[in-house]
Amino acid sequence: MREKIAALVKQLRLNRFDRSLMRYFDWPLFLNVLVIALFGVVCIFSATTTSVTETPSTIMEMLETQPTNYARLQLMWLGVGIVAMMAVIYFGYDLYGHYANTFYVLNILLLVIVLGMEAGRGGMTAFFTWGSGSERTFQPSEVGKIAMIIAFAKAFAVRVKPVMTVRDLIPLVIYMGIPLLLIIAQPDVGTALVYLAVFAIMVFVSGTNYKLILGVLACAVVLIIPVWTFMNATDSFRLMRILIWLDPESYPDEARQVINAQIAVGRGGLWGQGIVSPGSYASLGYISDDHTDFIFAVCCESFGMVGACVLVALYILLLGRLFYLALRVQDSYGSYLIIGVASMLLFHIVENICMVIGLLPVTGIPLPFMSYGGSNMITNMLGIGLVMNVVMRSRSRERKNRAITNREIRI
Repeated sequence: MREKIAALVKQLRLNRFDRSLMRYFDWPLFLNVLVIALFGVVCIFSATTTSVTETPSTIMEMLETQPTNYARLQLMWLGVGIVAMMAVIYFGYDLYGHYANTFYVLNILLLVIVLGMEAGRGGMTAFFTWGSGSERTFQPSEVGKIAMIIAFAKAFAVRVKPVMTVRDLIPLVIYMGIPLLLIIAQPDVGTALVYLAVFAIMVFVSGTNYKLILGVLACAVVLIIPVWTFMNATDSFRLMRILIWLDPESYPDEARQVINAQIAVGRGGLWGQGIVSPGSYASLGYISDDHTDFIFAVCCESFGMVGACVLVALYILLLGRLFYLALRVQDSYGSYLIIGVASMLLFHIVENICMVIGLLPVTGIPLPFMSYGGSNMITNMLGIGLVMNVVMRSRSRERKNRAITNREIRI
């Protein structure tokens, strides 16, 4: 036992942060995330305002007359997320890869334990809750996304050749399937889809035969039919979400959230109605979960099509930067880590925006850096920290290798 502890301490010392790495900090990526997160705080404030008869004349009047609890808490979570990002950067990403299976097992344990918690909305047992109030919660499957990204990245990086046969794919499917089934058992289909999307994109970029991918997708569709039938037979909540997506007008009461969200998107027009405006759907409480899952509707109503386009452009820049960095990194494990984080954010962004405007069913997936919530903010910032970790240390190694090469050429 002492030898293992001594080995761990030695690894921590070898992989700890060096101040010289800060010169390789990717400021464009960090500032992009920061702008989106601060914009999210403004939208959360707009979503939680109370009804007014006239727009406040000054910002100070607005802050004095409207509740700021959620906005202030989101700022706090952003600060905690930045600290978490820096903590991830402190130790080298190779160290995380060394303990990838440990992170995997810890994630499994948390997912098993949380199944015994009290069921919440939709019969979900996905949260640890403490104290009084629904805001004092922690969702282990959120942070578990980072553990799974590390585990998937290591599993694909150690392979000598791409997955080319079903025999090669089966161990990886089992590796992914255990946490996936535990999340479905909660049941949290939205988060399960995120795990599945990250895994699928990693399989695709690893160079797997496309025929194998098509075959697996066909099998997945066939296998999901009995699972989906069973879930619908025992859970009308999720079946209703599908029916609302297909024909919301036939279920006006159940679809009120989706219908009002789409009306709010249209009411924003070109420039929006402003943060605190008379008759806004956000202030009147017409959209439930408007500060969390449906924050994009509030963004559109408050800032119009221009604000929505700016937000989408920021997301495109963010994802483009991530995939660009993944291509520049020479280390396959580091590249997979970045791709995993980018895949997670990509699925969240596409699913959330599309469900608000009615292109996809509602799944309760938050919009990254915009939706209110500590678990999701910390998870996303941990992901950005992983990316920074890879980029900073990869750039440092490249510079050292170039210096050695130039020295040898001179000699």
